[in-house]
Amino acid sequence: MRDKNFSGFSLSEVLVAMAIIGIIAAVTVPNVVASYQRQTMLTLLQKTYLELGQNLTVLSTEAYNKTFYQSLLSLQGRSVANTAGKFFLGDDDEKGYYSVINDCGTTAQPCFAASYANINGNSNQAFSCNDGYSVTIKSGTAMCIVPADGGNPAKVHVDVNGVEGPNIGGRDMFTFYIYDDYSIDEKDVGPDKIKDNTAEAARNTLFTSSCLSSTTGEGCFGKILNDNWKMNY
Repeated sequence: MRDKNFSGFSLSEVLVAMAIIGIIAAVTVPNVVASYQRQTMLTLLQKTYLELGQNLTVLSTEAYNKTFYQSLLSLQGRSVANTAGKFFLGDDDEKGYYSVINDCGTTAQPCFAASYANINGNSNQAFSCNDGYSVTIKSGTAMCIVPADGGNPAKVHVDVNGVEGPNIGGRDMFTFYIYDDYSIDEKDVGPDKIKDNTAEAARNTLFTSSCLSSTTGEGCFGKILNDNWKMNY
């Protein structure tokens, strides 16, 4: 029989190739996973934002919003359960604006994680939504609304995937505000700044001063709005 010459890779060559593949994977896979995670959180945040905006639009047109629903934007001596709580859940007379799967009331847990870190990773703080009402809605997102009082707009804390990780401010945990015209934005970025076209600059200032160090995502939401729903940080 005619001799045949076979060529192939030596064991050392295979090991070198595997080592190179391992190095490339070690560099790229974490970035791919992080990018996917950010996009997932961003999608959930946008969905929550749009749903809240739609519910507030309905609220602003309801005939009965001059009663306790209106007090979502001003406590007016009423309890949190009778303002933010009724906005979420309704009562025997009126339907709430959300499908709630877990009612945590005035205690944030177990709707929210017990603590949150900041993006810089050098702080981890216990979380409590003081003076607010917390629920988990049908999507799995945790929400807490602190009704407006004393000249401050209503505050909203949102963990877009509930108690699941990463539990980091600006990643899955965000904080924003509801103003008296039912608009939603960052703290001190109300209707006046939007009207006179200074909102973008104000959001950038808040991002620089607080987003990366905040365990509740203060200043991060505005940056996302400025960047047309991209998480560029």
